[in-house]
Amino acid sequence: MAKPEGPTIGVKLSVDKEKKKVLFAESNKEFVDVLFSFLTVLLDTIVRLLDKQSQLGCLDQLYKSVEDLNLEYFQTSACKAMLLKPLNAASGHCCRLKINVDGSVPRVVYVCKDTRCSALSDNAFSSFPGTICKCGKVMESIGQCPKYDGDTETAAATCSEDGVFVKGCLKFIVTDDLQVAPASTSLMMSVFEKFGVLDPAVLEQQVLQFSSEKITCLLKRLLTSKQPLTDHYFEAPVPQDDASLEALVQNLHPKQENEDQVLCN
Repeated sequence: MAKPEGPTIGVKLSVDKEKKKVLFAESNKEFVDVLFSFLTVLLDTIVRLLDKQSQLGCLDQLYKSVEDLNLEYFQTSACKAMLLKPLNAASGHCCRLKINVDGSVPRVVYVCKDTRCSALSDNAFSSFPGTICKCGKVMESIGQCPKYDGDTETAAATCSEDGVFVKGCLKFIVTDDLQVAPASTSLMMSVFEKFGVLDPAVLEQQVLQFSSEKITCLLKRLLTSKQPLTDHYFEAPVPQDDASLEALVQNLHPKQENEDQVLCN
């Protein structure tokens, strides 16, 4: 088997080979940071990462329409760029991940090339080159990124150096449906009980190395599956029909009956 290029993250899986089920994964902060970063990924970024085969309804076709549309139909070239590759608001954090699937980079801003305009205290700026300034000139000069309260770049700088979203000194348990919690014996025992494992010794311990490619595959599976770790480990085929869209809706939105119960309480 060819060795994967680039960094990898090792994750220990507890596998029931007889039932073809991954009960849970044990990981450090690197894998959990990557999982949590999925919550920052924008829809069109998912479409781009999955090479326009996301199966998210009509999003693939919509993305391709923007991709194929000639620049003459857009207000500016920046308009097309921001639609095809929008910026992640958490880019200051994501660029520090060991594996950053959406390619977030530290933010750069562009200002008007007219120094009289860019020197104003209320000067406009853009994250995309080619944007038109209010004075009518093109923003193509690199300027200083403004800082705001709660700015992600500032927050990233103050984070613990050994972690991104979570503290690096902790170990975590990740269940098959991607529930994440601090590792503990009691949690493991509850998972064993839930799946009827009377003797944990029958489980196989497998260390899986997640490369950037495998992380992207996991992202695709979690959109359409309630057991993405099992499906990934046993290489289950990704659904290719309308059932995948139904699963996506169930994954993204809580069941209506649960909402009704909350409203009644």
